[in-house]
Amino acid sequence: MPMLETAMGRLSWFDNGCDDADAPRLMLLHSGAASHRQWRPLIAALGPGWHIVAPDLIGHGETPMPDHGRPTLEEEIALLTALLERMDGPIHLVGHSYGGAMALELAGRQPHRIASLAMYEPVAFSLLRNSGQRDAWREIASVAQRHIELVESGDTRTAAIAFLDYWVGPGALRAMPEHMQAYVTGCMNTVASEFRELLQARESIVVDPKSLAMPVLLLCGSKTTLAARGVIAELCRLLPAARHVNLAGAAHMAPVTQPDRVNPYLIDFLHTVAGVMEPQTA
Repeated sequence: MPMLETAMGRLSWFDNGCDDADAPRLMLLHSGAASHRQWRPLIAALGPGWHIVAPDLIGHGETPMPDHGRPTLEEEIALLTALLERMDGPIHLVGHSYGGAMALELAGRQPHRIASLAMYEPVAFSLLRNSGQRDAWREIASVAQRHIELVESGDTRTAAIAFLDYWVGPGALRAMPEHMQAYVTGCMNTVASEFRELLQARESIVVDPKSLAMPVLLLCGSKTTLAARGVIAELCRLLPAARHVNLAGAAHMAPVTQPDRVNPYLIDFLHTVAGVMEPQTA
């Protein structure tokens, strides 16, 4: 995969190689402890009519951690902005979990470049701090604090078990193949940095309805965590024009574990906002 070299660091990304100048552009941002590969079913379902890029976020996949070891939100956004600047025309943006929070921040900073924004449970936890959703804030603050303490003590294995227990369900890490267990465990330092950034005292993610005037889709599973539901509720309040879909029986990692449930909503939204005709079947 290509590697973007910038003053803020390096960024690896997937490009589907579409050379049609008239094809709509799409950027896909993955969840924490994953990589661009989580989007393979969606990329295949969209087909060759889209120019698609899907970066590996800092500390994931082939994108390395910065030399100082603790990536910041500003570094993440700077790298994504550099990738955005390589693409012509308006960009459709899709993000899941941590990638959803980064998509929200990127759209807020570059609204003139973003044609539409679709998010599945973006973890913009700073929105909970002053929202009145005290239980949701306390829940995720406690989860994050324990995760950071485990990582700082060097116990990334226990951190990975607790991380997936919270987001997927009990025993989720042990149910994975060994190579995936190793990959997820290796991402826990990065996840600790993400928690620090997302829950820091200042409002790290600012939602301005005037800036986010593009079409917005908010997806949420009915079996997700209290904190994830709280963020979606706050976004629905801040962005009343957004389309909100609640997927019955789906959990936080549904874009990875149940792409057949999630992707049809994303594809319908993207085709609608981009004016793309559904392919005809024989």
